[in-house]
Amino acid sequence: MTEPEFAEYSWDFLERGSILVVILSGPAHLRLMDPENFAAFQDGEEFDAFGGLARRAPYRIKVPHSGPWFLAIDVAGLNVRGVRHEVSVVPPQKLEQRRSGKD
Repeated sequence: MTEPEFAEYSWDFLERGSILVVILSGPAHLRLMDPENFAAFQDGEEFDAFGGLARRAPYRIKVPHSGPWFLAIDVAGLNVRGVRHEVSVVPPQKLEQRRSGKD
């Protein structure tokens, strides 16, 4: 079995409620995983992830709890190549400032 080809982003710590904003040039599977599930994903085992199939950008994923996180950007089964991507993190404090008009 060959290992899946995917792009990987990792963070030592993301705060609960942060939003990952993903910009893509084409469709891709976005999989936000904790370290244990990411290891299972890499090994081709069963895993749990947040996210899904992104067909339009920007795609947003909310971080469910504080801790280390991995984001895999995977085009397996989509019959596409060379999807460019960019990821930014909006911390919860910034979201609150935007809601209250203090930005």
